[in-house]
Amino acid sequence: MTDLPRVSVVSAFYNRGSRVRESVGTILAQTYPNLELVIVDDGSTDDTLAQLKMFDDPRLKIISRDNRGFVASINEAIRASSGAIVAIHGSGDLSFPDRIARQAQVLVDDPSVGVVGCWVEDDETVGDGTLVFRPPAGLPFHEVLLGRNLFTHGETMFRRALYDRVGGYREFFRYAQDRDLWLRMSRHTDYAIVPDILYRRFKPAGGVSADPQKLVLQAYLSDFAVQCALAVDRGEDDPIDRHGYLAPFLRQRPEVLARKLAWYGARLMVKGDFARGWPVIEQARREAGSWQVRMIHALAGLHTSPAIWERIGRPVLAQRLAYFRQSDD
Repeated sequence: MTDLPRVSVVSAFYNRGSRVRESVGTILAQTYPNLELVIVDDGSTDDTLAQLKMFDDPRLKIISRDNRGFVASINEAIRASSGAIVAIHGSGDLSFPDRIARQAQVLVDDPSVGVVGCWVEDDETVGDGTLVFRPPAGLPFHEVLLGRNLFTHGETMFRRALYDRVGGYREFFRYAQDRDLWLRMSRHTDYAIVPDILYRRFKPAGGVSADPQKLVLQAYLSDFAVQCALAVDRGEDDPIDRHGYLAPFLRQRPEVLARKLAWYGARLMVKGDFARGWPVIEQARREAGSWQVRMIHALAGLHTSPAIWERIGRPVLAQRLAYFRQSDD
C-alpha cells in the first residue's frame, strides 16, 4: 500500500475508436502508483466501446450510456470515481508517463493550490516546430481568468473537495465548461503550472475548431462565464443560478468579444479558409459595430472578388492581424 492520495483520472469518449488504445494506454502506463481510471463512453456509434473493453486492468472502470454530451459524461465519471484528486484526460490525447505523479506532488506539497496544469504540446505545428502551450504561473488566479483561460482542459488536475464545493461542471456550458469551473474555483484556491511538457493534445475532426458555429458558441459561452463571475464579484446572484437557461437573454455584448471573433475569422481568411473564416467574421459584425470590426468585415468581404481579394484584401488584412493579437485569449 502507498500513502499517496488516490488520483482518479476521468475521461469521456465519443467516436474516438482509432485513438483509444494509445490514449488510454498512456494513463495505464503512468508512474503514479495509486491511480484509477474512469471512462464514460458517451453513446459512441463506432468501435470506441469495443476498443475500451479490450483493456484488462483492474484500475479501469468503463461506463456506457446514451449520448448526452461531454459535460454530463464527465460529471458522471467523476461521480463514479473515488479519489481525493481528480485528473482530466481528454479523449484521444496523450499523458506522458510522469504527468500524474508530477501534478499530484504539487497538490501534496502545497495545500493552497487546488488546480494544477502543465505545458501542453499540440498536434498542430508552426513552421518547423511543434506548437506548445506554456501558460504563465504565479499570477492572481481569479483576475487572470477574467481575461483568459490558463488551461486547455485535458491536462488539468484538481482537488475533489474543491470541485464538490463549487458544484462541479455546469451542464449549461456545453462549451467553455472548464473556464466556468475554474472561475468558480478561483475564489477559494490558487493554481500551479508544472513547467514541463507532460501532455499532448489532439484536435478531433468535427471538433470545435473545425466548425464556425461551434467556434462562435464557444466564444459566447466563455465570455458569458466571465459575465457570471463578474456578477458574483459585485455581490449579485449568478445569472444562471437565478434564471437558469433564460440567463443568456441578459448577456451583454462586449466589443472585445466581437474583436476576438473578427480576429480569429481573419486569420482563417488570410490562410484561404473562407468556409470557416467568413461566417465567424459575419457573426462578429452582428455582435458589435466598432470601426475595427467593420474594417475587417469589409476587407474580408472582398473574397467574393478573387482578383481584388488577392491584390488588396488578403495583404491588408494580414497586416492588421498584429493589431488585434492582444485581444485574443
